[in-house]
Amino acid sequence: MKNNRTTLRFNNYLFTLLFLTVMGTLAALSYHYSTTFDLTRGSRNSLTEPTQALLQSLQQPLKFIAYVPDEAELHLQLRELVAKYQKYNKQVTLEIINPDLDPARAQADGIENQRQVVLKLGQQAEVLGSVNEQSVVNAIQRLQRQDKRLVIFLEGHKEAELFDDSSAGLSQLAIELKRKGFKLQPHSLLSTGSLPNNTHFVVLVAPKQAYLPEEVRILENYLEQGGNLLWLNEPNQKTGLETLQKALTLSIPQGRLLSIDDKPLISINSPNIIPITRYGEATLMQQQKGQTLFSYATIVQRDLSLKPVWDFDEILKSSDKVWFETNSNAVSKNIQYDKNTEDIAGPINLGMVLTKEIKAITNKETKQQRVVVIGDSSFMRNGFIGFGGNLELTERLFNWLAANEHLLVLPVKIAPDTSIEMKNWQLYSIGIFFLFVLPLALLLFGILRWAMRKKA
Repeated sequence: MKNNRTTLRFNNYLFTLLFLTVMGTLAALSYHYSTTFDLTRGSRNSLTEPTQALLQSLQQPLKFIAYVPDEAELHLQLRELVAKYQKYNKQVTLEIINPDLDPARAQADGIENQRQVVLKLGQQAEVLGSVNEQSVVNAIQRLQRQDKRLVIFLEGHKEAELFDDSSAGLSQLAIELKRKGFKLQPHSLLSTGSLPNNTHFVVLVAPKQAYLPEEVRILENYLEQGGNLLWLNEPNQKTGLETLQKALTLSIPQGRLLSIDDKPLISINSPNIIPITRYGEATLMQQQKGQTLFSYATIVQRDLSLKPVWDFDEILKSSDKVWFETNSNAVSKNIQYDKNTEDIAGPINLGMVLTKEIKAITNKETKQQRVVVIGDSSFMRNGFIGFGGNLELTERLFNWLAANEHLLVLPVKIAPDTSIEMKNWQLYSIGIFFLFVLPLALLLFGILRWAMRKKA
């Protein structure tokens, strides 16, 4: 009996020792290592995958400098915020400074009031207006584009204007690209006779007046020297750029695209609206999803009669409900594809990416020359850029032409459960229940209770 009590006491001591050892080990490990899980719907408390990829691609230290008062709770919130970024890049750091104790440094960093944060990437810095993910990502992109290279928008031939606020203008595009760090400049070849030396790429937005031969030669020389180009066409335009089109070995025939496809993202019932959901195999389009919308578009295809000097990728492929209509007078909504004419049956391509390897002027290394030609300009105008994935597509094209592939997809993060979508019959049922059924039921219940009490 005594031996049993001794054994039992020994087992209790041993269990206590093992338990304390395990708990102590776990406590020590938790002090040095931590793991977090985001179980919210849509992972709203985690950084998006594109942001994670951007952080992992940074070659310079990223530093958050917070000018805030000495408040423990605020400091804790800042550390938790920066920890999200440190998870994907060990070079991300946080420094907290009380601006009242170091006013000289706050003034040097451009701090105007308390509770502001400076984001510093290498030697470049910017004061953040907000510390949400999108603001931080946009600031990183701007800091990475401190090379002073320009994006030139050609003007002087009734192109879409960069700062025009009308539905046909590009002012919304200019605002979005400025947030991303692009430096945009309207430019007239007729007035200057040249392109700036620091031009990163040129944008042609559907000119309605023909370019002069002198201007065309400037563009051709720019391409011959390895310049990048974004050329947006519209149907049946006389641009005077036929030799430029030939240099790109492309064919843009006279006519326009028409569609009988469904257009769930827009309420305009028009055969001129072309929805696109297929984006080809080009690298820059691999992450493009959803529907983009184009209006009054035309076909872009290779000119098979010319010797190919570029590598081609089709990036905007329509459904088989779209066709190329050669009858420029066709305006009826009931018009259909006619196989007995020169019409081209769908699916139709209205966007082409052209690339080729060339030797850089300054050294013997090679670089990739990039050109994008699209048979539409409406998708990036004020009236259309907010529909579907039009803005994302536009930013993707500009990033690719700027050789910033690592910045291709950085969408705004939206929680998936902030809105409820219901069918009409469900909405009607809820309305009838709360407006009629529930009040009548409460009224009947009240009358029944009143009758029962009166009998009692």
